[in-house]
Amino acid sequence: MKYITLSNGKKLSKIGLGVSRFGTRIPDELASEMLRRFLAAGGTLIDTARNYYEWVENGRGKSEEFLGRWMEENGCREQVVLSTKGGVSNEGKQFRVDLSRDGLLTELRQSLEALRTDYLDIYLLHRDEPNRPVEEIMDSLQELADMGRCGNIGVCNWRCDRIQAANHYAEHHRLLPIRFVQTWWSIASYTETMWDDPTTTHMDQETAEYCKEHECIAMAYTAQAKGFFQKACTMGMDRLEPMLKHRMLTPENLKKLERLQAYCAETGCSPTDIVLGYITSNPLNGTALVSCSSLAQLEDILESADYVLAEDIVGQFDS
Repeated sequence: MKYITLSNGKKLSKIGLGVSRFGTRIPDELASEMLRRFLAAGGTLIDTARNYYEWVENGRGKSEEFLGRWMEENGCREQVVLSTKGGVSNEGKQFRVDLSRDGLLTELRQSLEALRTDYLDIYLLHRDEPNRPVEEIMDSLQELADMGRCGNIGVCNWRCDRIQAANHYAEHHRLLPIRFVQTWWSIASYTETMWDDPTTTHMDQETAEYCKEHECIAMAYTAQAKGFFQKACTMGMDRLEPMLKHRMLTPENLKKLERLQAYCAETGCSPTDIVLGYITSNPLNGTALVSCSSLAQLEDILESADYVLAEDIVGQFDS
């Protein structure tokens, strides 16, 4: 497992386990075994959010609650680099963003209670509220960091100009800066309409350059591009789900698929080695967030956790 050392001395694994469906769609026994195997393999980063699967009946907070119980029962809180997100609630599958001070403080208290902990390693705002001044948001984030004993704060689905403005304000007022940036990021090329959600962002050149220059850590969700490259290699294009084809079948991604298949044939590595290595070996310091529905998927990921993809090969998939 590859790691990044955090300011509190903890080791952040460059593979992070996303547990959005734990407590709702993933059976408890399977979820528990996934967590056990992930930690046993050296994984430390576990990522959740207050509103995950809120659209399931009584789903709000269930992922945090399951994880909190599991950590308490297994006495492993200190092994975990715990990341959660707030500021968003759902009405059906529509997002409602509230980054007001009072709303955020209420959510953080709920998250700490659900997670059965008195501190967080990383706290992120799940969406931006563009009409709310970044100055107000950063003042609130500092309060949240103090209350949650967070050494690291960040944002998810924020445009680069908003991140820049927020950190400019933080620097001049001696506040904690945004150090973590979570966004769509994978070996795949994206289109503006690919995910049918205008409130999300993806890793563009401006954001990547800013993160490198300011030593921000990128947290890649959809790090495996929904499994497109692995499934295309093992199942063939004809057997891909229609939604995956709709999202991923672009000329750019087909070229990358050909490149990936050729590299696998040449080196004997697996498609997962390349897909995850693109993130974990990237010059942009980051961690690949993965979500699994079976132990076999998790084992495939863990087998690739140490794979080093040469920087020139990483660069070949940037174009």
